[in-house]
Amino acid sequence: MDLNRQPGVALHHQITTMIEDMVASGRLRDGDQLPTEEDLRTQYGVSRVTVRRALQSLEARGLLKRQRGRGTYLSVPFASAPLPMPMNAFLEAMAERRSRSTPSVKEFGFVPAPLDVATALLLEEGTVVLKVVRVRVTGRTPILHSVAYLTEDVGRRFARADFGRAALTELLQAEGIRYDRIEMVTRATLADVSLAKLLDVAIGSALVDVMRIGYDKKGRPFEFQILRGPSDRFHTHVTIRG
Repeated sequence: MDLNRQPGVALHHQITTMIEDMVASGRLRDGDQLPTEEDLRTQYGVSRVTVRRALQSLEARGLLKRQRGRGTYLSVPFASAPLPMPMNAFLEAMAERRSRSTPSVKEFGFVPAPLDVATALLLEEGTVVLKVVRVRVTGRTPILHSVAYLTEDVGRRFARADFGRAALTELLQAEGIRYDRIEMVTRATLADVSLAKLLDVAIGSALVDVMRIGYDKKGRPFEFQILRGPSDRFHTHVTIRG
């Protein structure tokens, strides 16, 4: 499988981003063994030097561990931490921040759930879900890119215009949908050509990458979001409960 080569983005950056995305989606987990350099070279259709640069970058950031004679393994430095505020306070804080920006809907439609989305929402791959892509802007400055997936029964309650006027949490609350808990994983990623253009940053710039899953009172996941925006790199895992 050759890379979908993106002009202006170094090949080794593309490989590191793809591996990071697989970690965020759960397709790769802490302790999993990576393919050999030769296997990765063949899989992505790149040189051995490119593969080594990608692995060295991940290793330098503490995401990989090499064991002599055994191979290369993922070492994901996520640490659990309690939320320093109750659910309502968290949602109010998020709403206050969003009040200072305006959402622009880039994509809205029902699609078959990709593997990572289906896994997060405990669905069969290909199950219909609502996908909404937005960019939040303050003045003329884009600050956040979000891709939200909702289970079909929840998504059918909304129209495209709804997402241009209010935050997702506010739309859900208006429909009587309440969070029991929110799980978030925050990590760093790099801006590819598309994100760099949408967020008005240089290609390859460091971005904060948040993966979020929202659960209802029955413990069912109904919301999966990926949010990306410019910021310093950091890693944390947080579970938020009401």
